[in-house]
Amino acid sequence: MLWKAGIEIPAMYKMGYNNNNCIGCVKGGMGYWNKIRKDFPKVFDRMAKIEREVGATCLKDQSGKIFLDELSPNRGEMPEEIIPDCSLICQIEFQELLDRQVERVLKGEISINDVV
Repeated sequence: MLWKAGIEIPAMYKMGYNNNNCIGCVKGGMGYWNKIRKDFPKVFDRMAKIEREVGATCLKDQSGKIFLDELSPNRGEMPEEIIPDCSLICQIEFQELLDRQVERVLKGEISINDVV
């Protein structure tokens, strides 16, 4: 649906991330940080160093703080599915995009050849 509307999927979604926040987002959980460790090792190392310098971390569990340089590569969860299949809501939204383009064609604002 998105590609038909000419909307490019952000790279972070294509890579399997749940959001398109900045790379190395402090709001990320253990699974996110382990994926960052794999996909962007320099970012991971930089953030691990910063955590130690300031004496604070964004991760914790029942035992307390977990600094990035202590995070086990097995901790956390990342979803398998990158982007779920489009639902009826997506189809309705896409139809609204097409309807707006048809209106623009009828008004002479764009050519029928410009409709995706």
